[in-house]
Amino acid sequence: MEPNELEQLSVVSREHFHFIWNAINSGDELEGEDKVIGELMQQHPEFYDDWNSTDFGYKYDPESEVNPFLHISLDAIVVNQLNNNDPKQTRITYNKLRREGDSHLDAVHKIAAVLVDEIWNIMRCGREFDERRYVRKLKRLTK
Repeated sequence: MEPNELEQLSVVSREHFHFIWNAINSGDELEGEDKVIGELMQQHPEFYDDWNSTDFGYKYDPESEVNPFLHISLDAIVVNQLNNNDPKQTRITYNKLRREGDSHLDAVHKIAAVLVDEIWNIMRCGREFDERRYVRKLKRLTK
């Protein structure tokens, strides 16, 4: 993908997040992936201004700002792994983190951090996703 295509995709995604947020605030019922994203958006009040914004082209500084759209997208991947029990270790790790005292969101964020590390290694080293490596990293999250 070319940089312009990535920017265009980002704008479309942000517009969709905005659509989801408006639907939530209107009391509309969401389904599927939109429901997962909408529930996560509601759990992050620190990003409410971002969900309301129509500045879809704003560029977040990765050195000083959290990109809330990327953040929720990563959280959604983890929630989908939990919902689908795939890989199974995600659910096992999540349950252990919860038993150790983490909130739902804290557990999701810890697993998402492992996911980000895995994605970074895939991109940096040009290798494919390795579920066994990912599972090993997840196991290290708990006592």
